[in-house]
Amino acid sequence: MTVYFFHFQSGHRLIMDPEGVELQSPADALEVAAKLAAGLLGDREVACDWRRSAFRVEDQHQRRVFRLPMASVQARDNRSRAFVN
Repeated sequence: MTVYFFHFQSGHRLIMDPEGVELQSPADALEVAAKLAAGLLGDREVACDWRRSAFRVEDQHQRRVFRLPMASVQARDNRSRAFVN
């Protein structure tokens, strides 16, 4: 198992995840990051430039695993809603 940290970056501002989550694989980390992103996108109280925001996911050795841009999650969310309506 690997500990993954989900840091949120918006422009030059970085909010560090101090605890991380122990997961089986990078695919599991991507699923968690997508859920976190969708939760932020759905929160009307969060004001942010989503085009300049992303989750930076690192492992316990501070190696970058991937970067998930909020705009990509927002676009996927919008496509999903188009099929539902």
